[in-house]
Amino acid sequence: MPKLEHFDFDRISFDADTMQVVSVSRNKTPVLPLSRSPLNFSVLRSDGLFSNRWGVSTSKYGDVYVYCRDAPNTEKISLHTSGEQHISITSKVAAELGIQNRYGPVWTQPEFEQQAIATFTLLFPPWGVGIAPEIQEITKDELVIIGHKEKIVVVSFFIADSSRNMQSQLPHFILGRLALQQGRTLHVIAWKEPQNDLLDKVRAVFPQASQTLFELGLGEQDYNLNVQGFREPNSAYLVTVPVHYIPARLNE
Repeated sequence: MPKLEHFDFDRISFDADTMQVVSVSRNKTPVLPLSRSPLNFSVLRSDGLFSNRWGVSTSKYGDVYVYCRDAPNTEKISLHTSGEQHISITSKVAAELGIQNRYGPVWTQPEFEQQAIATFTLLFPPWGVGIAPEIQEITKDELVIIGHKEKIVVVSFFIADSSRNMQSQLPHFILGRLALQQGRTLHVIAWKEPQNDLLDKVRAVFPQASQTLFELGLGEQDYNLNVQGFREPNSAYLVTVPVHYIPARLNE
């Protein structure tokens, strides 16, 4: 992950209605959209804080994997060429936490006629972006999406027949266009949108998440809370929120 000195903030637009992507690469500046995996990206907030780093990889069988590179043992999103899509944690982590079912939401890749539907979406609200840059280093080629102090950065994953031409009426960036098996293509597209009721949806999860942490016997600590849901049928989303957990104290 880049440090602040790698950015000329006078040349970066944090405007709500435009999109800007900065390449931080040890090699030559890549040409977007990228056509080979892995695709690595993060989001930069206007005060210099970053989101977690994310990676997108494709397999020779045409499967797609989306994962957090800063927390590799947390949820991994698997978009299989069979059409089965799911979010899961590793067997090792599930065993360590005493969780029997390591799978979260499971859904089927959506079909569409005229309007494209994302099979999966990562949401980066400004209150979910907050890693101090001084603790991070550039380890791999990176795309940095410029965020906004009020709007959400949306990174969506569309799987479509390679013959289809993807278009959008919103200001956007096509980060990647990766060829899959069976004449299919993965389109990784970023844009900004209003927050709407996302904060309310995240807050509604807090009591259940707190209870889960309590039952696992975890102590006071900073955690990343991954909130999952569906934007529409068969179109899942995930938003990562930094939280500080304090165990409840029983009355004596």
